[in-house]
Amino acid sequence: MAVKKMECLSEVNNDGNFAISIPYVVDVTIEGVADILFHRWSNEAVEAKAKAAKNSKAKKEDDIESFVYRNEEGEICIPGEYLRQSIIYAAKFKQDPRSPRKSAFDLFKAGIISLTPLASTT
Repeated sequence: MAVKKMECLSEVNNDGNFAISIPYVVDVTIEGVADILFHRWSNEAVEAKAKAAKNSKAKKEDDIESFVYRNEEGEICIPGEYLRQSIIYAAKFKQDPRSPRKSAFDLFKAGIISLTPLASTT
């Protein structure tokens, strides 16, 4: 069987390099205008409440500490994904610069990532 040599149409180059930009990181501080309602789901807290005796203090009261997210320093936090999604959904009210009929939602969704699992609220 004869081996056929492949023919190359042009030399391989890096012409697309100019279109690729280096991503950058932004450290932001956001000031809200309303209180944040925390209600994190905790399997351990739900299980402990389910196993508590009937009419006990544990059954009648909630473990408030189980509702908040805390980082290693003990600061109250929100998940980074919550912050990312709030920015993305705010982009629904901005126009996409590429199209006069679209919102910037898809553009922001593709371009924003959260590098932190928990964002501090202090």
